[in-house]
Amino acid sequence: MNENKMVPLVVKQILSIEESLVVKSKAELTLIYIQQGKGVVCFDSQNIPFQKGKLFLIPFDTQYIFKSEKDSKVLIVECPQYFITQIRLESDRIETCDNMYKLTYITHNFHTKEGCVFHIKEDGILAEQLLFTIEREYLNPIQDYLIIRQCMAIILNLVARNLRQNDFSLTKESKKNQDVMKLITYVQKNIANRKSLSLESLSKEFGIAKSYVGEYFKKQAGVSLQDYILDYKLKLVEIRLKHSTMRLKEITFELDFNDESHLSKIFKKFKGMSPSKYRILHKD
Repeated sequence: MNENKMVPLVVKQILSIEESLVVKSKAELTLIYIQQGKGVVCFDSQNIPFQKGKLFLIPFDTQYIFKSEKDSKVLIVECPQYFITQIRLESDRIETCDNMYKLTYITHNFHTKEGCVFHIKEDGILAEQLLFTIEREYLNPIQDYLIIRQCMAIILNLVARNLRQNDFSLTKESKKNQDVMKLITYVQKNIANRKSLSLESLSKEFGIAKSYVGEYFKKQAGVSLQDYILDYKLKLVEIRLKHSTMRLKEITFELDFNDESHLSKIFKKFKGMSPSKYRILHKD
């Protein structure tokens, strides 16, 4: 059997949205590409317009409702954790780690909230062609997994580049936006290094008074620094429980919790169940 035929992602096309389409991602990342039509997408009590050519990136366990004004056709690509992991491993070899860090950033922050609009027109055209290639190869009886994986890797890099372009445009208007995005990226990159996330280290890294770091972060990000760090770490715990065979002891060590008991207690407090029960209920 050709190992390239084992494609760990799902591709499907919705030919018509008559009224609404509810998408709640159970994959690490779900891409929704609008092939035709227009309407609004609802999430977190917000309504964002969509139209042909718009690409939405929906992170794990997040619900979006697409309401079409007329017949709309969408392409859905669901990428589970192990697919993203494979791309990340390959990125080490082709020197695109920065874009993979950026992917982690956008799937857990406000960048994904309004969908990814390609600011570079040519990149949007290329992404569309790549998505169609993925769809065609997925339906091909002699599909080649490597083609699909490489197409997706390029799409994710295009998304990352356009997000950075958008960041640059925003930061020309506001230096504060630039500073807080750098701070959030730094926090995510060093999420497992408690020393690097100390007020002293953050103060030194970003030139902010130690006594003002927490206040500054909350003012700019809308959530306290400690709450953000904990929420992000728990999201990573969820992903590992659901998509890996890592023992709780290994997760505790990797993400720098005090001990297994500490992690279990915090997880149960915020997720309503123990890590072991969560794994049983959500394991692939």
